[in-house]
Order: sequence, then structure tokens, then C-alpha cells
Amino acid sequence: MSEQELKLHVPIHAQKTVEKAVRTARAEELPLRAMYFDTPARELAKAKVAIRLRLEGTQWVQTLKMPGNNAISKLELNHDRPGPILDLSLYVGTPAQAVLTNLDNPLELRYETDVVRVFRKHRVAKGIIEIAYDRGVIRSGDLELPVSEVEFELQNGSPEAIFEVGLRWLEKYKLQLDLRSKSHRGDALATAAQNIKQAKTSTSPQIVRTSEIDRFWAPRKARPYQINKNQNATQALIATTEECLEQICFNAGPLAEIDTLGVVSVGRPEHVHQLRIGMRRLASNWKLFGKIATLPEPELRAELKIHLGHFGATRDLDVMLETIVPKLEAAGMPHIQFEQHESVRTAQEIAQSVAFQSWLVKLLKWTVLTPAIDPIPATDEAAEVTEAPAAMDMAIDVEDVDKHTPLQESTTKAAEKSPKENTANSQPPLLIIPLIPSTQPKVTLRKQLEAQLNKWNKDIVNHWKTEDKNDIEAYHDLRKKIKRMRYGLNVYEALHTDSNLGFYVKRLAAAQETFGILNDYSTTHTFYRQYTDAYPETWFAVGWLSANLETCKKHADEALKELPKRIKF
Repeated sequence: MSEQELKLHVPIHAQKTVEKAVRTARAEELPLRAMYFDTPARELAKAKVAIRLRLEGTQWVQTLKMPGNNAISKLELNHDRPGPILDLSLYVGTPAQAVLTNLDNPLELRYETDVVRVFRKHRVAKGIIEIAYDRGVIRSGDLELPVSEVEFELQNGSPEAIFEVGLRWLEKYKLQLDLRSKSHRGDALATAAQNIKQAKTSTSPQIVRTSEIDRFWAPRKARPYQINKNQNATQALIATTEECLEQICFNAGPLAEIDTLGVVSVGRPEHVHQLRIGMRRLASNWKLFGKIATLPEPELRAELKIHLGHFGATRDLDVMLETIVPKLEAAGMPHIQFEQHESVRTAQEIAQSVAFQSWLVKLLKWTVLTPAIDPIPATDEAAEVTEAPAAMDMAIDVEDVDKHTPLQESTTKAAEKSPKENTANSQPPLLIIPLIPSTQPKVTLRKQLEAQLNKWNKDIVNHWKTEDKNDIEAYHDLRKKIKRMRYGLNVYEALHTDSNLGFYVKRLAAAQETFGILNDYSTTHTFYRQYTDAYPETWFAVGWLSANLETCKKHADEALKELPKRIKF
């Protein structure tokens, strides 16, 4: 069977109210203890498969889960068991058989979960869903991770019902989107516990433990997109959006202190950096696919810019404090403590905000509910409107055409018939609408992307033909174009894995690095310039940065000249 569910993290402040909202007179409570299995080399986890034995009240149930066709769907195979006995023969003839028969090592217990579930049915106009609140722990070795989450699982109806109720609960109780399943967290916890256990015989077990905990909460970097040449533009955009959303959410979690609030702070500037990369990749993809794929609604796209700006303010401050201020102080500027630093919203506050979390859920909703059909180009649509009536007017019954009469003459004769006669004898052309619309574009996706990327490259190399070099904003615009191109090439390389763009990518990366330094110096210059009246010491920074900005501009101009006029795909 296939299950569709939306899972939201319930922070400490909302746990009692959420449990009360679920625990109505019709609610049930069920203790759930589960054991999850995998090989020592994590072969199932790498295949995105999870298998468990769970005691549900007094009944043991064996469950295997595999990825479904979107981010909220999973293929789930359940079998009642007489006891805690794992029986892999149950999967003969199922989609899981290939994965299990190709395992190189036997399965072993990796981690356990121990939660109490309170659940009930909830009916809305678009379907019936089960709302379940889970609270407990995930355990492996001597490591534990708290579980506090509410799940909205579709029982009947449209997936829209899940998002309708989920968004309402998120806004009311200030919940947070968490794309990590229990098996995802358990697998990472088991790996950490295994490494810590092996280090107990070493001379520095505590160092290893600290390192493993840091690794568990490490920033999530960008990963290659999973797209192929048979997908149309909209399918490819949905796939790339799912990857970007995962990168954003996996970095927003530590920043929002999901699972760690009140225990330990794990969010770092690098999480902000990687989260913003995910958001910029997303914005770049929307531009890349803008004319060939179905895009999210304008409001959703506009909201991205708002949240990107909020996180950008914290990122700019972090970069300034960590990289440029030390250089200024080494050059002779006295240390300055700005009280205004406190006015900047922290990354934690932004990540926890209802506005940002709601945006994440709406974006997830778009990936799930958007039909994977490319929009019809306006030119094609216009042609259909103007040409179809003409084609119908010219329709001729084969029997009315004299074998020796030229086609043009036959057509004229047919047109000269009376309206009544034409109506009686003419038939509209046969039209069969396919069960599933074709997802294969007339022009291959690869060629469409190549055309767009070359257009972007032309815009970059010709930037100064229309822009003023005395305007620092023109340099910032060029930096954004370069970054957009870099992210666009990531999509192309995922689609065409045999592409040989090493030379161009190397030049582009060098330009991006140079323009990034220029941006950091410019941002810091703007920051200090606004405080020259209140803090006269900042004039030192303004002068030092002004001189360095001119050098950075020269380096940027040189890097730009190294880019080829056209990309050789």
C-alpha cells in the first residue's frame, strides 16, 4: 500500500496544547516500540529503504517502507507477526525483493524507537485524515534523540486535505516542517553510536563523541539533482525543487533547534550559508525553467526573496565579523562594539517563524500537487485557435472528391455547397485525447537548457555594454548572474552526465569567488559608513575598505574577461 503523510515537529512550548488538541473523546492511545534493521554497511539506508518490527499494543507488525512518487508518499508493506521474528520471505514478488536479495551482509539491529501515539480521525471537505501525535525517543547504544511530532496521514480523499489541516495547525501552534523520517534520524544516530563505541578503546573517546555529535548536526550541503533525459521540464523542475527544499529544511532544523531546544545549540553560520545556497539554487531553477515549465504561483516565488533577505542579513553580519573585521583590526582599527547588532533578527528566530515554516510547507505542497505537464507555449496555443476552424471548414468527405479533380478545385467546390449541405455532410477531424498526456517535449529538455544557459552566458560577458562600472550595484547584479549560471549548470550536468564543461566551470568558479569577495567588502563598507557620525573610529574602516574595493573591482574585471563568449556543450 501507499501512504501519504505530512509530518511537523512539535516544539516544547506547544507539546501540551497539541496533545490536548489530538486527545479528544474519539482519540485512541497506543504505545509503539520498534526495532529497525540494516546491514553494518547501511545498505538499506543507502537504498532509502527501512525495515522494522514494531510492537503495536500487543501485536507485532513487520513493516518495510520505500520511497513513493513524491516527497510525502511512501510504499509501505505491513505484515502481522506472531512475535519479534523478522521474515524476509514475505517480500518475494514485491518491489522490495531486488533490494533485499542483493544485500552483501546480513541484517542486524541498528536502532530502536519507543513512543506513545495519540491519534484520531479528522474529516474535512477534501478528505479524511488521521492526526497522530508521537512523543518518545529514538535510541541507539547510549545515544537518544527526542521525538515530538504530529503526523497528518491521508486515509481517503485528496492530498490537499493534508496540507489544508497541516498549515492550519502549523500557524496555530507554531509548528515546524521536518522532512527527516524516524528511520533517517535513527540511521544517523546508529552510525554515531557505532563510531563512539569503537572509540572507547582509544585514548580520546570524548573527542570522538563530540565529533560524532557535531557530525550528526552538520550542515547539509547541496547534492546532485536526480533527473533524466526522459523527463519534461516540469518533471525536472519538481525533482530539483525537492532537492533544494530538502537542503533548506535540513539546515533550517538545526537553526530552529528542532530536537535540541533547551539542551544544546547546534545551529551555526555554516547552516545559514547552506540554507541560503538551497534557496538561491531554487530561485535560479525558477528562472532557468521559467518559460518551459509550470512554476509555483507568483506569491510563493515572491516570498522566497523575502526570506532570503532575512537570512542574508544574518549571513552578512557573520561574514563581516568572522573574516573582514579581524583584517581591519590587524590593520590598526580599534575594536568597536555596536549595540545595533542586537537589532538584527537571529537565524534561529527567522527559522522558527510561522511565516518561514508556512512557506516551506506551501513549497512542499507545490511539489506534490503540481501536474507534471509542461504549459503550452503561447505561440502554439494561438496557432491552434486560428488554425482549427480553418481546418474544419476545409474538411471534405473522400466520396465527394472526383478522382481526376485537382485538390484545390475539389476544395473550392466543397466550399461552394450550401451551408445546410455542408453541415450535413462535413465531419470534424477525428480527435483522440490520450489517457496520459505526453511528457516528452517537442524539443529535448537538454537543448532547451543549452539555449537558456548560452543566453545567460551572453548576458554575463556583455554586462558592461549596458551597465556603469562606477555603480557598485552593477557589480552586485553581475555577481548574481554568475551565481545563477553556476546553479543552472548544476541542473544541466545532472541531466547530461557525460558533459565536459570542466574548463568553463573552472573559469566561472574563479569569477564567482572574486565577485564574492568584492561583495563582502562592499557590504562591510556600507555597514561602517552608516556609523561614521556615532562612531568616528569607523572612518578608518571606510577608508581601508574603499581602497580595497578598487582592487577587488580590478580583479573582478579580469576574472570576467576569462569567461568564453559561448559555452561549448
